Amino acid sequence: MVDAALAETGTVQARVRALPSRVVVYLLLAAGLFAEIGYGQVWARMIAGLDGLAVATPTAGALAQARRRIGPAPLKALFGLLAGSAAGPATKGVYWRGCW
Repeated sequence: MVDAALAETGTVQARVRALPSRVVVYLLLAAGLFAEIGYGQVWARMIAGLDGLAVATPTAGALAQARRRIGPAPLKALFGLLAGSAAGPATKGVYWRGCW
């Protein structure tokens, strides 16, 4: 879904980067879970289980620049793909006289 949102908004990176657009979206999703810490600490938590692999070590400024590079459009598109009612028409107690 992340790739679809990036393609829909035209924000897939044009060249090979240390922080591809897909990774930046995952960073932003993780930053929503850890709102009390900065991008650098969120990044550290994201890569904590990747011991032994060659992983980029961007600065906090580089992470912020990557966020600005992709902008809000991919997250808005991703939300549009996922947003909707948690209940369906057959769920009892959710609808009253056929209305939401």
